Amino acid sequence: MTTQALEKLGLSRNESLIYRTLLRNGNQNSAELARESGVHRINVYDVLNSLIAKGLVSYVVEEGKRVFKAEDPHKLEELLSQKSAILSGILPELFSQFNAKKEALDISILRGVEGKRSQFEEELRNAKDSFHYTFIPHGLMTMDQPPYNTMIVKFFIRLAKQGNQSRLLVLDSPEAHERARRFDNVPKLEIRFSKEITFTTVSWTVCGDVLFLTFFIEPYLVIRIRSKEIAAAFKNNFDLMWKNAKK
Repeated sequence: MTTQALEKLGLSRNESLIYRTLLRNGNQNSAELARESGVHRINVYDVLNSLIAKGLVSYVVEEGKRVFKAEDPHKLEELLSQKSAILSGILPELFSQFNAKKEALDISILRGVEGKRSQFEEELRNAKDSFHYTFIPHGLMTMDQPPYNTMIVKFFIRLAKQGNQSRLLVLDSPEAHERARRFDNVPKLEIRFSKEITFTTVSWTVCGDVLFLTFFIEPYLVIRIRSKEIAAAFKNNFDLMWKNAKK
């Protein structure tokens, strides 16, 4: 176990050092803790008081001196649960303030595999009670690379479980037909192929009032545009191509 792991759970560096020292060495007084943990003796009592307030440390008085001991690490779970409850309580107000300041046009950039994962999660949130259309002019060639190779089929299954109908408009090629078979058992998903599509590595998805443009570089550069007008324009273009495409 490292102090960095405890810091990620919300403890300060000094709190992590003191708590680890008590777990490792057992009961100790403040002077021993300063020596063993590396925390300056001037700061030890402040750190101990903070850990006591969090329920991670307690003490007994022996021969007029305080001797400190670490409490059960399950207390960390309780702390996280308390923070989660606090967050749940304030989220409605935070969302209210966030939505009140939204601009009519909101543009941001997502990069790399993690950026693409973030896009999928946002699409799932936006897709509720809305359409989900994706234009793929490259024959599904990305299905064998992360994160598509592990996420894409599961993603459309999750959309279906939400009650969403999804449509994929794909470049008509033998390779695309072969890759599309991976979606055979995905409900509420319709795929059509078009020979009118010109090959390009730039795909796009319209979901609610958000448009995602994906450029397959770096390995991914995603431009995210929140605009009802722009999303509607791309959706209308999609609908026109969809009518002429084959199942």
